[in-house]
Amino acid sequence: MKKVFSIAHITLLCIGLWLWSLACSSTEQSPSEVSGRYTIATDNYIVLAEKALTYQSDFDWEGCADLLADDVQYFLPDSAQPLVGKSAVLAFWKSWPQRTRLDSWQLSHFNHIPVQTRQALPFSGLSGVYVISMFRGKLHYVDGHTRTLNLNCCLHFNAQKRIDRWYSYYDHRPMIPTLTTIQTTTF
Repeated sequence: MKKVFSIAHITLLCIGLWLWSLACSSTEQSPSEVSGRYTIATDNYIVLAEKALTYQSDFDWEGCADLLADDVQYFLPDSAQPLVGKSAVLAFWKSWPQRTRLDSWQLSHFNHIPVQTRQALPFSGLSGVYVISMFRGKLHYVDGHTRTLNLNCCLHFNAQKRIDRWYSYYDHRPMIPTLTTIQTTTF
C-alpha cells in the first residue's frame, strides 16, 4: 500500500483536528471548560496566514516582512535550530530561489485551522492564536523540471497580529498522481 501522507502530515492534521474538536464541543467536559482553553480563532488570521504564504511563494519579501514580528523564529523542516529575527528569516528566503535553482512556485489546496489557546502549548511555550495550514506547492525549477509537495505550517501570531513563530513541514516523497493507484486494506 502506498502512503499518501507522511507521519508529519498525519501528526499535524491530528493536532489540528484535536484542537478544533476541543474548541467546538465536548461530551466529557462542559463547554465553558473547553472554551476556557481553546476556541476557534477569527477568520482574519486565516487571511493573514494565507497572505504570508502567498507573499513567500511570490517572492514578495517586503509583503512577507510586513507580516513578521521583529523577533520571529522560523523553524525549517530539516533543522533543529530556528532562524531567529526578521532579517535572518528574510535573508534565508531571499537567497532560497537561487540556492535551489527555483524559478517559481504556486500554492494551492489550502486548508487552515485557526485556533486560539489560553494556555501555552508545550512545543512553543506560547498561548494565543495559531493557524495550522495544509496546502500543496508546485515548484518550477530553472532547468524545466517541476516537483509537487504536500506542505504544512503552523503560524503563531503575537498580540500585534504579526507572525512570531513559523513551523514548516513537508513531505520529501513525490506526490501520488491519482488516488486510483492506492490499494486499500480491510481490517
